[in-house]
Amino acid sequence: MQTVTSQSDELLLKSRIRPSDFGPVVALGLLVIVGAVLSPAFLSKGNISNILAQIAVLGLGALGMTYVMIGGFFDLSIAGILALNGVLVVGLQEYLGPVGSILGVLVIGALIGVINGTILRIIKGNFGASIMVTFGTGIIYSSLALLYTGGYSLTLQVNGFYHWIVQGRVLGLPAAIVIMIVCALILHVVLRHSRFGRRVYLTGANAESARLSGIPVHRVRTVTFIISGVIVTIGSLIQTAQTVSASPTSGGNYVLDVIAAVAIGGTSFTGGEGNIPRTVIGVLLIGVLDNVLILAGFDTSVQMMAQGFIIAVALILDSRKKSKYAGAR
Repeated sequence: MQTVTSQSDELLLKSRIRPSDFGPVVALGLLVIVGAVLSPAFLSKGNISNILAQIAVLGLGALGMTYVMIGGFFDLSIAGILALNGVLVVGLQEYLGPVGSILGVLVIGALIGVINGTILRIIKGNFGASIMVTFGTGIIYSSLALLYTGGYSLTLQVNGFYHWIVQGRVLGLPAAIVIMIVCALILHVVLRHSRFGRRVYLTGANAESARLSGIPVHRVRTVTFIISGVIVTIGSLIQTAQTVSASPTSGGNYVLDVIAAVAIGGTSFTGGEGNIPRTVIGVLLIGVLDNVLILAGFDTSVQMMAQGFIIAVALILDSRKKSKYAGAR
C-alpha cells in the first residue's frame, strides 16, 4: 500500500502545471501569427476547416499512441494497421456490406492490439522490445495490405456514412474532427477518472512496483494496444472516406507525424506521464505547422525535417525534465 501511495504522490507531482507546459500553446499561437502574416488565406474559414479535417486521422493515431506511451511502451505498428484496415474495409464491403465491413475492421484492429500485447507478454518485453516487436508486426500488416490488393489502390463505394464523414458538419465543424474530439473526450475521462487510467499511469511510471502492488501490468498494456488498434482503425475509415480509396501504402509518414504530435504534447517517452489534452494541442500544432510550411512554399521533405527536429528536441527536454525531477525528489 505504501508503494501505491508513493507512486500516487509521484504522479500527482508530475501532473502539476508547470510554466513549460504552456510552451506548445505559445508555439501554436506564434505559428498562427506567422501563418496569418504569410497568407491572408490562412485564417479563412475554408483553410481552417481544411486543417481540422486533415488532422483528424493524425489525431486519432496520436490519442492511441498516448495511451501506449503512458503505459511505458511504444506502438510502431500503427502505419501497418492504417493501411491494412483501410484496404480491408473497402474490400469487405462486397461481402459484408458497409456496416459489416466497418465492424469487421474494428474487430481486426482490436485483435491486432491483442497480438502486439500478447507477444510482448510472452517474451516479457520492455520498452525497447515494444519498439522492435511493433516495428516487425507493422511490416507484416503493411505486407498483408500489399498482398490483399496486389499493390493497387481500391476504390471506395461511397454510402451515406462515408459521405457524412467528408461533407457533414456538427456545430460548423467538419464531421471528421468531431469524431476525433468525441474519441479524445472519452479517452481523457477514462485516463484521468477511472481505475484503469490510474493503472496505466502507475504501470508506465514503474512496472515492477505496479506489479508488486497487484496491478496486472501485462493486461493493462495489452488493453492500451487494443485501444490504439481500434482508434487507428477509426482513423483508417476517415482517411478512406476522404480519399474515396484505400492504398496499401497509405501509412507513409504516419508514425513520424504521430510521434511528433505526442512528443509536442509532453508525453514521456519512458512512460508514466502525459495526458490527452496536451496531445490534442500537439496535433493542432503539427497540423498548423504543415499548413504554414505549405503556404510558405516548402515541400514535404522540409515538413519531415521539421517534425524530426521536434521529436529530437522533445526527447532532450523529456530527458532534462526527468533529471530535474529526480534531483528534486
